[in-house]
Amino acid sequence: MLDGLRLVLDAALASQWLLLVIACLAVVDALLPMVPSEALIITAGVGAAAGDQSLLAVIAAASLGSFIGEFAAFLIGRGFGGAVRARLVPGTPRAELFGRTERLLTTRGGLILLTARYIPAGRTVAALAAGASRFPVRGYTGYSAVGATMSAAYVALLGFLGGAAFAGDPIVAVGVSLGLATAIGSVAGLVRRLRTAPSPVVEAPPAPVVETPPAPTPVAA
Repeated sequence: MLDGLRLVLDAALASQWLLLVIACLAVVDALLPMVPSEALIITAGVGAAAGDQSLLAVIAAASLGSFIGEFAAFLIGRGFGGAVRARLVPGTPRAELFGRTERLLTTRGGLILLTARYIPAGRTVAALAAGASRFPVRGYTGYSAVGATMSAAYVALLGFLGGAAFAGDPIVAVGVSLGLATAIGSVAGLVRRLRTAPSPVVEAPPAPVVETPPAPTPVAA
C-alpha cells in the first residue's frame, strides 16, 4: 500500500498542473481558512527538493494565489463591513480577533497584516478587518504582497528542507515537514495566548482606619 502511495505522490509532485492547483487552492484558502493549502505547498516543496518542481515557481504560485484571495477578502470587508461584523458571534475567538485587529490597525498599521497570517484564520480576519476599517488600498496591497510572499516562502522551504533530509522517501519527508509546521504553529499560538491573556488583578490591601479621638468637652465656668 505504501509503495502505491509513493507512486501516486511521485506522479503528483511531477505533474505540470501542480503549480496551477497550488495557486487556485491558495486563493480559496485565503477566503475559507478550512482549505488546507499549506499541506499542498509543503508537498510541492518536497517535490522541489527532489527536482520535480522549481522552488521559486512553487513560492511564486503560492504567494500569487494567497495575494489574490487576501485582496478579495479585503474588498469584501470594504464593501460589506457592517454585514461582516453582524455575522460574527460576540465572544467567539474569531469575533475577538476581528475586533482586536481593527484596533491594532490604528496603532500598529501594516505590522498586524504581516503577523496575523501566522495565526489560524488570521490573514482572512485581518483582510476583512482592514477592509471594514477603510485601511488605505495602496498600503494594504503592499503589506499583503510582502506577507503573502513571506508566508509562501516559509511553508515551501519547510517542505524543501524535509525533502532534502529524507530524499529517499517522499512520504516521510511530507510527514516530517507537516509535523514541524504544526509544532511551530502550536508554539506561536501558545505564545500569542500567553501575551494576550489578561493580567491577574492584585487587590490593594485596605487602608488602615485611623480613629480620631473625640474633642474634649468644654467645662462650664
